[in-house]
Amino acid sequence: MVSMGFAAFENILYVSQDGLEVALLRAFTAIPAHATFGIIMGYFMGKAKFSNNKIKWNLIGLCSAILLHGTYDFFLFINFIPGISIGAFISLIIAIILSKRAIKAHQEISFFKK
Repeated sequence: MVSMGFAAFENILYVSQDGLEVALLRAFTAIPAHATFGIIMGYFMGKAKFSNNKIKWNLIGLCSAILLHGTYDFFLFINFIPGISIGAFISLIIAIILSKRAIKAHQEISFFKK
């Protein structure tokens, strides 16, 4: 939920500066991106909760989210190379795939399986 709160705040800032066109684009890219970054971070925080090495797993989760977000932003903010923004969409797709794997991994070991 923290990642979605951050995304909401960030979206308000971008939309207030750049207009409604940016709002539409961010609705389909930035919001899912932040959700997937949060899922990946949460996966490692979940591992940390039941581990003897909490610091390691929490740091891996935080660094993973930072790396994915940084990669996503890097490709969006490089304006002087035509077409490089496609890298942001590729990083979003990678984050979605990793998120699905993380969810599946947690579901397989869950005590609340059906």
